[in-house]
Amino acid sequence: MKVNILENPILQSILSTLRDKNTGSNDFRQNIRHAGYLMTYEIIGSECTPEKTSVKTVFKKTIGVKIKESILQIMTLRAGEPLAEGGALLLDEIRSRRSIGVVDAKRMEASSNDGTDFRIDMGSFKVPDFKKEDIIIVYDPMLATASTLIKILRMIKDKGNCKKLIVCCIIASEYGIERLNTEMPDVIIYALGVDSDEKKGLNKKGYIVPGLGDAGDRAFGS
Repeated sequence: MKVNILENPILQSILSTLRDKNTGSNDFRQNIRHAGYLMTYEIIGSECTPEKTSVKTVFKKTIGVKIKESILQIMTLRAGEPLAEGGALLLDEIRSRRSIGVVDAKRMEASSNDGTDFRIDMGSFKVPDFKKEDIIIVYDPMLATASTLIKILRMIKDKGNCKKLIVCCIIASEYGIERLNTEMPDVIIYALGVDSDEKKGLNKKGYIVPGLGDAGDRAFGS
């Protein structure tokens, strides 16, 4: 099971707050943003290439560093919006070359008999063009059955090749990771936690257990 678990204590504290059923909508949404900011920081540090650049200080020119790759952020509506927003804030602060895509996809709840594989309703796929040397980060807080993410990732791959294709999620189920590893072994997964209760982390409705509930409803109101 290939997944990068970010053990940073600040991120793990954020995860605990997100899991807590008493965390209100405003705090939940803000903590998702914090997670997106810090997870993007960790991903860039591990996956991007530093490149030397010239910097003119008050006194003279010196050598600095910038990120070599251009980054395409893809947010999955609606729960992925604050997660990607946090990452966008960091990338803007460091003046990274980046663009943003938006995908509106949801699983059809009545389309699975066992809660592990769902048909996906793709409402909108607005992803800008990218180059083979670019890095793509897909922001989706919950990697449950992987049905939605696999659909999105396949559409990205149909659009072209990139240097790295990365999934940034808060919680992943053991089942979802195994399925994604099997069907798309080249995709890199980053998460704050992996749940394995019940059926490899899923209940009979395909929700992550113990998880943190419906991330979209908790962030924006049911």
